[in-house]
Parts: sequence; structure tokens; C-alpha cells
Amino acid sequence: VAMDEYLEGLVAELSKSLAPARGGSAPTLSLRAAPLKAATDRAVSIGVIVTELVTNAVKYAYGPGRAGEIRISLEPTPEPGRAVLVVEDDGPGLGDGKPKGTGLGGQIISGMASGLRTRVEYDPDHAGVRARLAFDL
Repeated sequence: VAMDEYLEGLVAELSKSLAPARGGSAPTLSLRAAPLKAATDRAVSIGVIVTELVTNAVKYAYGPGRAGEIRISLEPTPEPGRAVLVVEDDGPGLGDGKPKGTGLGGQIISGMASGLRTRVEYDPDHAGVRARLAFDL
């Protein structure tokens, strides 16, 4: 799967679903993705992770009707055959670090990352939330 094309389509669909029904504002999604190829199962896992992280940012970083930017990037690492995915926002951050809501999204993210034999790391020094995932293509 061409990851840049796949993520472009995914981000376009997520942007449409975020558009408010009656005017107002919604977070903007921006994508920077290198032309990398991944196996189909890995691409699906990355897609689910991106969807969940973006959904969490919309719900907790900006809230209903609040504008902001959610940035998604996929870049190769210096190590061949590996890539790093970053999803970040400029919201209030994780606060006490405890998940908000039911925690189901976090379980889905962890499960998908585990299937990729990696885990999502959160940057405590970022003003909002920055989730980072390094994985084998």
C-alpha cells in the first residue's frame, strides 16, 4: 500500500466527517507523508491508529465547535525499512495522564500498535498531545 496516498484519502474522509453540520468551526487536519510502502495489514493498523488519535484530539483537545490544527506525519527513520508516525495537537495536553472517556479508543490504539510489534509513545514536553509510533514497514 502506498502510505502517502492511503493517508491522504483517510485524512480527506476524516476532514469531511469533522465538518460541523451547521456552520461553526472544526479542527483542521494537515498531513505530511513520505512516499512509503507498507503491507496491507500494517497499513490498516496505521489507519485505525490515525483515526483513533484524530478522534481523541477532536473530542478532548478542541471540543465541539472549537478550531485548531491536528497534524499527522509519516516519515522514514534513518534505519531502513522503518517509519515513524506522529499525530499531534495544540490542545490542553493529557493533564494527569489518565485517559478520558471509556478508554476504548486507547485500548484500540494499544492493540493495533501491539500488532505492529511496537507501542505509541506520548511526548510529555509537547504543549498539547503528541503521539509517536515507530514501526517496521
